[in-house]
Amino acid sequence: ARRNRTKEQPPMRSFDRRPTLSRTDAVSVYDGFAATGHAGGKDASSGYGGPAIRALLSLASFSDPDACHTVMDYGCGQGKLAELVLRDPASAQSNPDMKWRCIDQSPAMIEKARERLRPFGEDRSSVEWLESGEPGDVRAEDGSVDRFVSTYCLDLLSESDMYGVLDLAERVLRPESGQIILAGITWGYRDSLRTFLMTSVWEFLYVFFRRKVGGCRPQELCPYLKERGWTIIKSVRTLPESFPWMVSEVVAARPPQRSGIPSNPPIR
Repeated sequence: ARRNRTKEQPPMRSFDRRPTLSRTDAVSVYDGFAATGHAGGKDASSGYGGPAIRALLSLASFSDPDACHTVMDYGCGQGKLAELVLRDPASAQSNPDMKWRCIDQSPAMIEKARERLRPFGEDRSSVEWLESGEPGDVRAEDGSVDRFVSTYCLDLLSESDMYGVLDLAERVLRPESGQIILAGITWGYRDSLRTFLMTSVWEFLYVFFRRKVGGCRPQELCPYLKERGWTIIKSVRTLPESFPWMVSEVVAARPPQRSGIPSNPPIR
């Protein structure tokens, strides 16, 4: 069942009008990355992912069975975050019943994730192909998820799809205790000369060779969450430890407490 969302909602504000990859192009790019890899990666050892993923893990309470029983991982890629958590001895011992649900629109990434997570069995993980790429097409019971995570995914989506992901998270998270935890690249112009130069190069590549950077663009996530009514728990910036020297933003937030709101208001 879906929560009642019949009341009119003002159009969602636009914060970034840069063009993005189409869903079809994104699938093509990430199918290619599944075969060849790419500089950023999606695991805790990658250049811009490492410190950010460690920050995400510190916010998520994955090892707490009272706080985290079900996780939805939107844009899971090859399932490296799920593997990292599920193979962790502390999580396995203290929270053995945690179930991780992976979702991605790239069929090649999905196959990689299924292979990677097969050792954990269907009781602890599932991997699903979102063929349409439409966040609203994800099937899930309302209020059934404790943690909704998405790493380096929203920064390649259109604003409409970004708001769609937030709407999905709002619907599936437990209203009182659920949390969304996001990680993505952001601007590093003020952090160091190295991150300044890398941010400049990345933005040049995004304009002229968007597919080379996976369609990912530096952005700020908090404005979208606040516009949609989420309560920010914590927002941190993490500095990279190695190439590609991109600064990341990690945000944890609680879902809006409301009813009678349409799930997909237009963007103004």
